[in-house]
Amino acid sequence: MLDRRAFLSGSAATGLSFGGSVALGETSAPGGIATPIEGAFGKDTRALGWVSPKSDRLDCRELALDGKLPENLTGTLWRNGPAAHDRHGIRYRHWFDGDGMIQEFRFAGGRVSHRGRMIKTPKLRHEDAAGRRIYPAFGTRLPGSAPVAGPDAMNVANISVLDHGGELMALWEGGSASVLDRETLDWQAFKSWGDGLKGLPFTAHPKRDPNGTLWAFGYALIPSTSIVLYHISATGQIIKATAVPVEPLGMVHDFVVTNLHLVIVIPPYVHDLDRGHTFLDGHVWKPELGARVLIVSKNSFDDRRWVQLPPGFGFHHGNGWEEGNGTIHFDHCLAKDAGLVSDAFLDVMKGHFREVEPPTYCRISISKDGKADIRNTGEVAEFPQVSPLFTGIRNQFVYTLDSLGRKDWLPRMVVKRDLAGASAEKFDFGPGTVVEEHVFVPSPEGRFEDDGWLVGTFLEHGKGVSGITVFDARQVSAGPVATAWLPYPLPLGFHGQFSNPSG
Repeated sequence: MLDRRAFLSGSAATGLSFGGSVALGETSAPGGIATPIEGAFGKDTRALGWVSPKSDRLDCRELALDGKLPENLTGTLWRNGPAAHDRHGIRYRHWFDGDGMIQEFRFAGGRVSHRGRMIKTPKLRHEDAAGRRIYPAFGTRLPGSAPVAGPDAMNVANISVLDHGGELMALWEGGSASVLDRETLDWQAFKSWGDGLKGLPFTAHPKRDPNGTLWAFGYALIPSTSIVLYHISATGQIIKATAVPVEPLGMVHDFVVTNLHLVIVIPPYVHDLDRGHTFLDGHVWKPELGARVLIVSKNSFDDRRWVQLPPGFGFHHGNGWEEGNGTIHFDHCLAKDAGLVSDAFLDVMKGHFREVEPPTYCRISISKDGKADIRNTGEVAEFPQVSPLFTGIRNQFVYTLDSLGRKDWLPRMVVKRDLAGASAEKFDFGPGTVVEEHVFVPSPEGRFEDDGWLVGTFLEHGKGVSGITVFDARQVSAGPVATAWLPYPLPLGFHGQFSNPSG
């Protein structure tokens, strides 16, 4: 089953990826932030997005509703993101550090309910039992941090959610997925996809083909820098896995699937094992490397090639598809460098909002002979989404978030892009609101690609509350058809998934 069983088994035992080697170093980086975020909140209400919830359990049986929910919108929006930024007298340094909190928004009978639960991973349970922070994080290493034998010792399960093969999982990308109890939302176990795969890194952005097949990757630092590839059946069984050596390895968050290939763009924000006190500090921007693109056949992970692109950094892709002549097209939200992750996401933890270049929407085409064409619209774009029915095949529409630019880069607009007409329509939530990822939910009676809804959350920081909006995906500029309000704010998160009633 495994093409490189020895590598995979050795990696799991050694402490793979995300901080395994970093935590074994003997030099301590600066600790958490001493200044409480509440002080910054008084100066800029946007800081509310990085305030820890007052409780590990949040419940609202019925959200106050403006407008009317579509009658056939039934199911659950799951979301995840860092939430325990402050705990045991320590505030983490970076947005990516905080322990995850699973959010459940259940739609049924024209109503919406909410549950939020801190994800009590072994790492968090151990720290709570001790009454102190014990383990290092993505961007924080405290004096006296405990050594870790593997990445799951510091797994915070804080990036996304996967509902697949009957299991609900909270995703990190430095280690295992975390299986959650669907009824209680309690942490149950780290997911092992098969023999030799225990403890290996698993992406926060798995891609599901329209037939239910799942594709995923993880990036590994030890014992050698590699990309781990996964092919998983619709019922959750591993079909194949392998490791592809990559040197040097850049910070990769997302990837693309077409009907025939996996496409992984590796930015020149690369990790140096001999540098830095944390995983974040160990990264160096090397534009001279350019961006390297790994293209792998779905049929055989050994069938792969490399293509070179100009330097740039991006977290997210929308969709990918390819023509009969082998040309691959895909979306990329691309910035000129990694300033968001290396600088801006440190500053927000102190309530500071520096100017930074946000990503802009690009269409990248790579011909079979390796020639690349990048068309950058120059329009701010993040958290791209397409209809899941069109994953890997040619699509007309992609949905993104927009902002005012480098001076105010937090998203506040939902955008629908028509790739055929090279046009876009948008809805602006206005000042005082940060809008989060909106996922596409196909209509059960839909006939066309944009028959469905965009469902996502927002933070109205001026009023101190969060909510959830539902857009008709055919008419985004008309604004939400329904807005449901929580009586409390939620910390800003990252990603999620909409599940139908059967899961």
